[in-house]
Amino acid sequence: TCFLGCAVNGHPTPNITWLYSGEPLSLRHQRLAAGRILHILNVSDFTDGEFSCLAQNEAGSLTQVMSLAIQEYRWSVDKLTACSASCGHRGLQLPQLRCLLDGAEVNVSYCTETPKPSLQPIACNRKDCPSRWMVTSWSPCTRSCGGGIQTRRVTCQRLTAKGSSVPMSNEACAQVSKRPVDTQNCNRQPCVEWAVSSWGQCNGPCIGPRLAVQHRQIFCQTKDGTSVSSDQCSSLARPLSTQNCWTDVCGVHWRVSLWTVCTATCGNYGFQSRRVDCVHIRTNKPVMEHHCSWRPRPANWQRCNITPCENGTLLTGGEAEWCRSRKEGRVISQMQHWTLQL
Repeated sequence: TCFLGCAVNGHPTPNITWLYSGEPLSLRHQRLAAGRILHILNVSDFTDGEFSCLAQNEAGSLTQVMSLAIQEYRWSVDKLTACSASCGHRGLQLPQLRCLLDGAEVNVSYCTETPKPSLQPIACNRKDCPSRWMVTSWSPCTRSCGGGIQTRRVTCQRLTAKGSSVPMSNEACAQVSKRPVDTQNCNRQPCVEWAVSSWGQCNGPCIGPRLAVQHRQIFCQTKDGTSVSSDQCSSLARPLSTQNCWTDVCGVHWRVSLWTVCTATCGNYGFQSRRVDCVHIRTNKPVMEHHCSWRPRPANWQRCNITPCENGTLLTGGEAEWCRSRKEGRVISQMQHWTLQL
């Protein structure tokens, strides 16, 4: 839309008429402020010509003439990007969009409400390429250290406009550029390894679940025995410098004897016992029990033959009631005899 003003004033109030190219305007255009302002609803209806307002009252008439210049933002595709390839079969150019106003380029934001034209890439530089050297990837190095060799394949080829690669003679490429090398040295760093000293003395009480420990020195050296910085061995698994060990004190275990014969054939008072000692594995001699305390101590007595006696007999003949006590690791019994009165 557009608003045009007629800057006239008079007394009595003049009657205003709007004209375009000398002809009165249709009523579909709005007149505001007693006709002094003309509201043009669609400026695209006017392409060429002049607007004028005619003001008339009893004193006379006055005409004002004005021109309406219609400028529109539009997209332009008169430029192309650089070709994506100098030869071969993949070269493309993309049209570049520009926003223009009366032939001058402006910010593209002014054209956001204008539909964009469809853009199609344009093929370019579709022609055979000059001969050139083609190389493969380097092969793995023949050695991981100390200097090895790796190779690659070098050939002379030409890429055609259809996308195929045609083998060419080496002379054809040599005229364009120097032949790339097909062999090179690799992994020239010296070969290194972790070296260790002998394990030191085994130290520690070895009582409880903790064992004694021993230490050794760890250092990095070359294959010929030359010491180097430990950083050069950082990619290798580092040996342990400390470990648990087993001293003579640790070599103990609980030794148990066979169970004795049960003290009763039935009833609730039968039990049997066995001897439990802490002994050295190598010498088989008893040692103080606290050396074995880090392992559970086996039971040295248990009940046995706990079944009812036949015919209601609690004791037969002279049965023994054993009382158990511990004194210097031995089981002592007292024999008592009696006869059951029925």
